[in-house]
Amino acid sequence: MNNRIITHKSISIREIISEFDLEVVCEGNLDYEMTTPNINRSGPELTGFFDENSDILDSYIQVFGNEEMTYLKRLEVDKRVEILNKYFSYAFPAIILCDIDTIDEKFLEIAEKNNKSLLRKKQRASVFIRDIKYFLQKKLASEMMLNDHILLEIFGIGILITGDVDAKQGVTIELIERGHKFITDNNAILKKTGDDKLVGENRFDKSSDSEHFFLVHKGGGKIDLTDTFGLGSTRKEKQINLLVNLERWNERKFYDRLGLDQVFEDFLGIKIQRLTLPVRKGRNLAVILETAAINHRLKKSGVNSAEYFLNETKKLILENKMRNQGEEGMKNHISLSVNDLKKKFNLEVLCGEDKLESAFIYKTSIHRPALALSGYYDMIDEDGSDRLQVFSEGEFRYLESLDEETRKKNLETYLDYNFPAIILSKIDDIPKYFIDAIKEKGRILLRYNKSKTSQIIADFNSFLETYFAPSITLHGVFVEMYGFGVLLTGKSGIGKSETALELIHRGHRLIADDMVKFIKHPSGDILGRAAKLPHFMEIRGLGIIDIKALYGLGSVRLTKRLDAILELRELKSDEYLTSTKYSGGSIELLESSVHKAELYISSGRNAAAMVEVATMNLMAKKLGHDPEKAYEESYGRFTEEEKRILDFQEN
Repeated sequence: MNNRIITHKSISIREIISEFDLEVVCEGNLDYEMTTPNINRSGPELTGFFDENSDILDSYIQVFGNEEMTYLKRLEVDKRVEILNKYFSYAFPAIILCDIDTIDEKFLEIAEKNNKSLLRKKQRASVFIRDIKYFLQKKLASEMMLNDHILLEIFGIGILITGDVDAKQGVTIELIERGHKFITDNNAILKKTGDDKLVGENRFDKSSDSEHFFLVHKGGGKIDLTDTFGLGSTRKEKQINLLVNLERWNERKFYDRLGLDQVFEDFLGIKIQRLTLPVRKGRNLAVILETAAINHRLKKSGVNSAEYFLNETKKLILENKMRNQGEEGMKNHISLSVNDLKKKFNLEVLCGEDKLESAFIYKTSIHRPALALSGYYDMIDEDGSDRLQVFSEGEFRYLESLDEETRKKNLETYLDYNFPAIILSKIDDIPKYFIDAIKEKGRILLRYNKSKTSQIIADFNSFLETYFAPSITLHGVFVEMYGFGVLLTGKSGIGKSETALELIHRGHRLIADDMVKFIKHPSGDILGRAAKLPHFMEIRGLGIIDIKALYGLGSVRLTKRLDAILELRELKSDEYLTSTKYSGGSIELLESSVHKAELYISSGRNAAAMVEVATMNLMAKKLGHDPEKAYEESYGRFTEEEKRILDFQEN
């Protein structure tokens, strides 16, 4: 395999200032280059405790909130100066002050003396930290170039295909003909955009409709996939889930027939499962690859038995009966039990197992009790007393630095707060005094299998922010077409479910029918899923059907970003002939603008085909091609005589 690392990216403080419109209070070294997305909210350092075993103060951007500045101002001047001199002696690149109007004079003076970049943003610290981490993770993603591989999206799964050249190119064409998507062949760019997320993309700019996708065949010629198969056959990037190696059949070699032996290949530190498929005459590789993709989705969903479908169908029928009787069918979650969190992250229970079901989480933020352990409780009183608490080795080292009486007093006061649980990082030796205090207060203590505190907080924040995100429930059918999430709406009986059923038969995918719950993801996207039970539809004359059982896992997915809303309307007049509403407008949904169009339905008009065309039209516009504008420009180039002849023919 011919792999070549392209670059480990960097970004300067100056570029970060421009991206987030930060106010420069002190310049410092604005050309400092960040290579990792490391952000730290200052805490125990302000008490005078500096963890010499940590690199947080050497390479992390530091973030101060209003609470930290208030704490500093309450210290005696001499103590404050001593702590700040020590704090600013470290080599961190910059400090960003969030939602702080008045900066302490000593703080400003010492920052200038140490030539530190001091920046300010009018935004809550927790919100800003989330935004800048998300930005830096994408901006600083490591990259590599991969030759002699083809990347396809098959049923939503990103599959890298390598091996036999003839088989590889032949199966690629067949899969595209079957409705799957092509991303790239030679010189694919692979990016590590998260701890376990590897994205492959076409190395050429495909943002314009003039940039077509090509497949280079064995003889050196090119096949224009955009012209041959249309815009819906390609996409610019895709997360990679599987690596498939096609090799000529070897009768002496044993090929895995049970699917129990998993082999992985490393790309940028991320392990991708590798399958080896033997190539020989009579084997339909396209079907086998589709099966591999569906099997991967099956493993991710964790559902394998027909009993699941039966039980879930019974539940859905019961809920439909309740709804018909006037009961409230769906309710938004307002809390999360600690037991559900424990199951989600496979947490180890150290204390309080009997309280897991009765303890609930109501907020998304995660709190580190750095200042509270020092005896300063204003911050936890204001912002963290009812939130998940995270302990790492740093907190224990700080507790060990206190005398026994102070430690016991501060810890007892801290444990009196009504937070749902304490989560430890991967710590093997937990102090006995801490376990005893936890048991005495009857608190829940859990342990996570990761040791890096920033990663622990990121994991829980990401999950909780999605779980508690602003939401709205809409009536309609939510489907994915050509990679776009489309909500079909309209009055009852217009044919939404029947249209969606035909779309699924054409190879598109169902996310939810009837009641669709949309949430605002931290990234800004609106994500939709079934409000209760996924993958079921109600068809008049058929009743409740299980799409996943009838059409397979490739016909469904759990969640999808909302890209457009198409309202199906009954045709009652000829107004649609001159209407521009088909071209689309937009509506506000969860403070975001979403494309919306109206489609008029009548006998003789294929609703599914119209929905497909409307979606592809939207896709073309997002890629920079506006058909209406192109038509007007072309029409404008006609002579008056040509226009007269054209108008005469149309009339």
